[in-house]
Amino acid sequence: MNATRKYPLLRVIATVLKVVAWVILIAGIIGLVAGLGAAGGMTAEMGVLKGIFTAGSWALPVLAIIWFVQLYAFGSIIALLIDIEENTRRMASE
Repeated sequence: MNATRKYPLLRVIATVLKVVAWVILIAGIIGLVAGLGAAGGMTAEMGVLKGIFTAGSWALPVLAIIWFVQLYAFGSIIALLIDIEENTRRMASE
């Protein structure tokens, strides 16, 4: 039996969350490279500022990974709940 697909907006939201998660992860990696490049171009007289740039450059991908896991997991949970609802409705109609 071919069941109708419900909750199209939730499907879109789940997909958007997964895409945003990947964009944040890629932006975090790009931020690491850009930050380390900026810190590498600083002179020795800018020691404290260079240290801040280096620490921030390493903190950025860590935060991006944390956000990636959270957003991707939430998108997957929404997709899972939709699948459970479809399977339950299909089993009830048989």
